[in-house]
Amino acid sequence: MIRKRLFLAGVLAVSLSATGCGDDGAGGGADADGVSKVRYVYCAETLAASGAPFWIGEKLGYFAEEKISLEMLPVSGGTGACLQLLAAGQADISAPSPDVLVQAAADGRNLDLRYFYEVAPKFLFDATVLPDSPVRSFADLKDATIGLASLGGSFELFAKAGLRAAGVDPASVDFVAVGTEAAAAESLKKGDIDALVINDVRYAALEAAGYQFRYLDKPGVTANLFGAGLLARNAWLTENPEAAAGYARAYTKSVLFAKANPEAAIRIHWEQYPQFAPTGDRAKAMQAALPVLKRRIDVIEDDGSAEKPYGQFTTESWQAYVQFLGVQEKVKDVSAFYTNDVAAKIGSIDAAAVRDKATSWPTS
Repeated sequence: MIRKRLFLAGVLAVSLSATGCGDDGAGGGADADGVSKVRYVYCAETLAASGAPFWIGEKLGYFAEEKISLEMLPVSGGTGACLQLLAAGQADISAPSPDVLVQAAADGRNLDLRYFYEVAPKFLFDATVLPDSPVRSFADLKDATIGLASLGGSFELFAKAGLRAAGVDPASVDFVAVGTEAAAAESLKKGDIDALVINDVRYAALEAAGYQFRYLDKPGVTANLFGAGLLARNAWLTENPEAAAGYARAYTKSVLFAKANPEAAIRIHWEQYPQFAPTGDRAKAMQAALPVLKRRIDVIEDDGSAEKPYGQFTTESWQAYVQFLGVQEKVKDVSAFYTNDVAAKIGSIDAAAVRDKATSWPTS
């Protein structure tokens, strides 16, 4: 059973459920039947279809195979609120971007959290221009105006890191907040901005609406960044190694399922959480949701080979993140941020069987 509760900035506010009301029982440990409760805190108030692989394993039977009962905890307040709940023991796992954890270490604060599975081997942000723009790379953005999803956060850090890597002084560039909706694309189209920086799923949604972009190559350290990973308390990982590996294994299968049949994955998401399903034209909603999920799958999938094992971090990608945040003088050792021990327990996955299940799943 998957339960869903809504937290507001770490405070329990509303209880909603896909199959019933949530409870306040602590996660971790197995019950008399050997089933472990895992509480997943999702860093947004709405469970979006692009995140479906995190929870559709319940409907697909993957969590049952791992003897896991999953409770979803959507939260407002973003990454900071997610980390607050994890650190307080009010949730067990999440998949936020690593910037808050790394910055905390640079500030001398030990949050006692560790990443155990790399969810997104590719970075989620991109810089784009119009298809006919004279801008060919970050190096051409001197004295330009760059539109960002928001100012003062990771989008601005990414843009400035790309500029520095290309030899451009960020001080020569004007940064403006344009959001992530159609207004952002219109600002680029009208020439109000020279380049746009938003994330993968927002680009997919805008492209599905007819907007066109040309993507700039990520220069320097930005080319080696990863996007996100599964995060938990060190104590929880020590006490629940099988639950951690089981969740990661079920999640991996769900990703493979969604890649093989994204339409089925979206329909399963709507069935599990009807409060987030479209109330109007389902066909039109599916047309809008499909490219978004497909784009996210492109970012998060590893192929399970020796070269790209499921969920394995690299030291180099963590060092790149430290450099990206500009804290390399304060953070010398990245080993405390992650472990590959859990991902190594996933073992081989019968990807062909997952694909067969996906292709035979009813789409209506």
